[in-house]
Amino acid sequence: MFTHTTNAYPYNPAVPLPYNISIVELDDQEGLRFVTNVVDCPPEDVRVGMPVHVVFEPHGEVFVPLFTPEKQT
Repeated sequence: MFTHTTNAYPYNPAVPLPYNISIVELDDQEGLRFVTNVVDCPPEDVRVGMPVHVVFEPHGEVFVPLFTPEKQT
C-alpha cells in the first residue's frame, strides 16, 4: 500500500460510506501504481505499507482489480 484516504462524503448514493481510495504500488514492478480500493477490510484498518494482493470483481464483461489485505499466518 503506497497511500490512501477514507471518503465519508456521499458522492454516489449507491456506494456505502465510508470507503477508502487507495494507491497500491506493485512489488513486482516498482513505480507501477493503481488507484483502487482495498476491500474486505474496514477503512479505519487500511494502513500505508500494509501488504495486499489483487482480487478481481466482475462488472459484466469487465473485471475490476481491487486489493485485499494479505492474511497473516
